[in-house]
Amino acid sequence: MPIVLVGMNHQSAPLALRERLSYQKHALPAAFKALSTASSVQECVILSTCNRVEVYAVGSVSPAQLCEELITHISRFHNVPATEFASLLYRKMEEEAVHHLLRVACSLDSMVIGEAQILGQVREALRTAQSVGAAGPLLSRLFEHALTAGKRVRTETEIGRGGFSIGHVAVELASRIFDDFTHAQILILGAGKMSELAARHLIQNGVRFVVVANRTYERARDMAHRLGGQAIHFEEAFETGLVQADIVISSTAAPHPILRKDNLLPIMRRRRGKPLFLIDIALPRDVAEDVNDLENVFVYNLDDLQAYLNEHIQNREAEIHRAESIVDEERVRFLAWRKTREVTPAIGALRAHLEQIKQEYWQIFAPRLAHLPEKDRQTIRTMMDAMIDRVAKDPIQRLKTAALENTSDYDLPRALCELFGITAAEPSPSIPAHTTAPDIDADPDVTTLSAAPTEPER
Repeated sequence: MPIVLVGMNHQSAPLALRERLSYQKHALPAAFKALSTASSVQECVILSTCNRVEVYAVGSVSPAQLCEELITHISRFHNVPATEFASLLYRKMEEEAVHHLLRVACSLDSMVIGEAQILGQVREALRTAQSVGAAGPLLSRLFEHALTAGKRVRTETEIGRGGFSIGHVAVELASRIFDDFTHAQILILGAGKMSELAARHLIQNGVRFVVVANRTYERARDMAHRLGGQAIHFEEAFETGLVQADIVISSTAAPHPILRKDNLLPIMRRRRGKPLFLIDIALPRDVAEDVNDLENVFVYNLDDLQAYLNEHIQNREAEIHRAESIVDEERVRFLAWRKTREVTPAIGALRAHLEQIKQEYWQIFAPRLAHLPEKDRQTIRTMMDAMIDRVAKDPIQRLKTAALENTSDYDLPRALCELFGITAAEPSPSIPAHTTAPDIDADPDVTTLSAAPTEPER
C-alpha cells in the first residue's frame, strides 16, 4: 500500500491560498469523515499550520490515483476549484513522502529553520488522527519516526539555539520605524504562543508597555501577567488600545480579518499621524489587504517576514547538515521496518500453520503418552516446540533478509504461501471507524515547548 502526501507550504503557495485551504481544528473531524468515504483511503493524517497544509494518506490504489483523490477531497471540502490550486501543490510518493515528513518534524522545512513548535504540531496531528481511527499502523509508525527524528535534532544539534526568529524580525523592522523602543507600547491581539514569543523579543529590546486583548479575558490576564503588562477586554482594543499602541502583534483565530481599512481609518485620525506598526502572524490573516492603503500604517504578514528570515539561514548551514544526517538515519530505519512489515502476514500465517500441525498431532498422540510422567510429557511438548521453531527459522530469516536487501528474484512471501498452502491476512480496505494506532510516549522536551526561543509554524 503506497504512502502519499499532497500539500503546499510557504515556499510553494501564497498566504492567501494557504488561508483558503487550511483546516481549522474544529473542522478536522468532518475532514476525516469526508476522507473515510473514499474506499481507497485506508489511513490519513492532516497537518495544517500557518505555513503548510498537508494531507498524508495510505491507500489501496496507485500513488498517482491516490494523490488525485486527495486533491479532489481538498477541493470539495474547502469549496475551492482544483484548477485554482492544483498547480501549486507538491505531490510526494513513498520514500519522498517519508523524507519530507521527517524534514518537517525536524523544522528543516519551516519558515524559521530550527523552530521548536512544529514538533508539537506534528505530534498533535498524529494524536488527532489516531483519536478518530484515521491513523493506522503505517502512518502511526511513520509519524513516530518523524517525532524521534525531531527530538534527536533538538538534542543532538544546535539548530534551534540562538537562531533567528520572527521575534527577531519584529525587532529589526520596528527599529526602522521607531528610534527609541523604551517608550513604545505593544498591543497583543490574541493570547497565543506565537504572539507571546514575538512580544518577548521586543520587551528584551527595551519595550516597557504591553497590553494584551483576547476574547477570553482570563487568557489575556494570564499572558499579561507573564509579560509584566496589562490585560484589557477585546472590545477595548478597538476603543482605546489601537489608538494608544505603537506596535500591534495580531494572532487571533478569527475566520475573517479583524483589522480593516474601514475600522482603522477613524482610529488613524485619532492618532494624528502617529505611525502604527502591524505584525500579522495569524492564519487566516487578521489584517485585510486594504489596510496597506492607509498612511502611516506599516503591515507585515507571514509572507513578508519570510524574506528577512532567508537572509539568516546560511548561518546554520553546519547544523542543518547534521540535522539532515539524522533525517536520513530515521528514514532508513522506517523503510527497513516497513519492508520487514510487508512480509509479516506471510510469517504470521506460517507460524499459525505450523502451530496448527503441532496441535493436531498432539491431539493424536497425547492419549498414547498418558502412561508417561507429566515431566516426560512436558519434555516431548518442548521438543515439538523447538522443532517447529527450527523449521520456521530459516524461511522467516530469508523472508526478512530479502525484504531488507531486495536480493531475491522471486516473490518469496507468495511462494511461501503457495508451498505451504496458506493464506496471508490482508489489511482492512478502509479507514477503521473506532480503532486507534499505538500511541507514542509523552516527552517533556516536545510537549513543553513554550520555553523555546523561536516561534511556531502554527
